Amino acid sequence: MTQRRMRAGDFEDTAAEHVATLGLDPVTFRTMFGVFRLGARMFNDLETKIHRPAGWSLAGFRVMFILWVLGPIESHEIARLAGLSRAAISSAVNTLERDGLVDRRRESADRRVVTVYLTNDGADRLEDAYGRQNKRERLLFGDLSDDELVELTDLMRRISSVRLSDDDIN
Repeated sequence: MTQRRMRAGDFEDTAAEHVATLGLDPVTFRTMFGVFRLGARMFNDLETKIHRPAGWSLAGFRVMFILWVLGPIESHEIARLAGLSRAAISSAVNTLERDGLVDRRRESADRRVVTVYLTNDGADRLEDAYGRQNKRERLLFGDLSDDELVELTDLMRRISSVRLSDDDIN
C-alpha cells in the first residue's frame, strides 16, 4: 500500500467528516484540534529554541516566571498557578535548585510546607530567556491586531473557567 502525504488541513477536513458520521460535533472537534495543534507547536518551539538551551524545561520556566512575578511563594501555590501537579513542580524545583536558579526554604511550623525563592542568577537568566520567548510570541501573533489578541485572550479565559467533572463524559 502506498502512503500519500496529506496536508494538515486536509487531514482536519477528513477527520471532521469522520466525527460527523458518528453524529458528533465536527465544529468543536475542529476547535479542539486547532488548540492541540497550536499548543503542541508552541510547546515544542519554546522548549527546543528557548528553554532547553537556557538550561531548564518549560515547566521549570513556568516555576521561575511565577517566582519572578510574585516573589517567594509556597510550592503548592506554584503548582496551582502553573496548572501542574505538585510532583511536576517538585521535580522542576529540584532541577532548578541543583542549578542554582531557585532556593527552597522551610519557613512554616509545618515542615511539609516549602517556600521557593528565585535566585539573582535565576532572575537574570529568566529575563534573558523571556525576552527571547516574547520575540517568538510576537512573531506568532503578529498578524493579529491588539483588539483581536484581547478577544482571543478573553475567549481562552472563558473556556479555561469552565468546570468539567468526570460525570460529563458518561
